Amino acid sequence: MIAVSHPQLRPEIGMERAKYSQHEIDLLDLEKNKFVTLSTAEVLSKDKYPNTHLFISIVQDGDLHDPYGILCQDSGEKFVLTFNKLISSTNFVRIIGNMLECLDRAYGHPVDTEFTASVDSEGNANVNLLQCRPLWLPGLSGPVKLPDTILREHTLFKTTRVISGGVVDRIKHIIYIDPQRYAEITSMELKKSVGRVVGRLNTHPRLMKEKFLMMGPGRWGSGNINLGVNVSYADIDNTAVLVEIAHEDSGHIPEVSYGTHFFQDLVEGQIIYLPVYPDNPQAMFNNSFFEGSINILTELLPGSDEFENVVHVIDIPKISEGAFAKVVADPHGHNAICFLE
Repeated sequence: MIAVSHPQLRPEIGMERAKYSQHEIDLLDLEKNKFVTLSTAEVLSKDKYPNTHLFISIVQDGDLHDPYGILCQDSGEKFVLTFNKLISSTNFVRIIGNMLECLDRAYGHPVDTEFTASVDSEGNANVNLLQCRPLWLPGLSGPVKLPDTILREHTLFKTTRVISGGVVDRIKHIIYIDPQRYAEITSMELKKSVGRVVGRLNTHPRLMKEKFLMMGPGRWGSGNINLGVNVSYADIDNTAVLVEIAHEDSGHIPEVSYGTHFFQDLVEGQIIYLPVYPDNPQAMFNNSFFEGSINILTELLPGSDEFENVVHVIDIPKISEGAFAKVVADPHGHNAICFLE
């Protein structure tokens, strides 16, 4: 993820850039006439590509270094996709920025785009726009005021990293995937099945009668189930609010869904999306509420006992003397709160 205004600022530091870099590439194998996925190392070692030095860094002495001069791809050195020189040594980012600014003015909204690009030997980029669509975000059309008199014990979570906004009241149920217990699942098959359980809850008649909120670890919709809950948009499309819980890991804040196709589906479905960072000192997360509330999962889905310690379904009025949850999110002030009302 690159910020056009500050393209060289990255959330990772040191060798974290290698850990969180792209490790696989999707390709068309023209000889075998089929779609394949190969490791980045395998692809880069097999063939020489023009301007490879713009896209990769070299692992040397326990750190990453950008290549100088002619790159020898069969040298046995380890390459990592960082795109460092594409950002620093070409006009690519400037062109993208000008293009987005122009489209923003024409549409009257920020836009989501897809493009192809090539760079010549002198570092001049050529960008071809393939498609664009307006990026409408809930809450941007008017001011949203957060209440300032909510008791701490009535607050379920607060966050200061708001992207979409608005107000959703009378939320009766919360579907909560426990981040720690999800991470502890060792069976990949069982981990994938968590997404199927969420999909069944998403269309459950009892839940669909009222508004409900989904919360889970990392990135919803990720193809990598270790990064987040493995669901399709059809598994979450009835939720009013989708919350991604991102715990810091050794100083690295996980990247949530913003900017992905999954995020665009949320935008078009007018589902409020909130990333919550419990480890952020400015945030607040009511662990005792989510972990201590009665779980009605097996009541809704008989036979789902093996998921009961991971997937929690909370009937809010049932455990809070008739109160419902309310979400107020202000994208202008970058603040959001979920509380009992």
